Amino acid sequence: MARLLAAIEFEFGWVVQQGTAVDWIGLARWVEDGRFVTSAGVAAGIDMTLAVIARLEGIATAERIATRMEYEWHRDAAWDPFAKIHGL
Repeated sequence: MARLLAAIEFEFGWVVQQGTAVDWIGLARWVEDGRFVTSAGVAAGIDMTLAVIARLEGIATAERIATRMEYEWHRDAAWDPFAKIHGL
């Protein structure tokens, strides 16, 4: 069974050539596949981490952390404005 994974957009073409046992998702900030969660970059990784915290500890905890970080949390894993820029 292929795992679902996200990859940083500007290297996506190279990344997908590295493994056939992976179903690479091009249009995603992060991807959850069972116990595995991967992001498409650094800022997307922050969003992904907050989503995991929300799932494990509750939305209030994730929101509190985002506020303390002074970070605008993008909660939609499918929202990826950089995919279009990089031709995905």
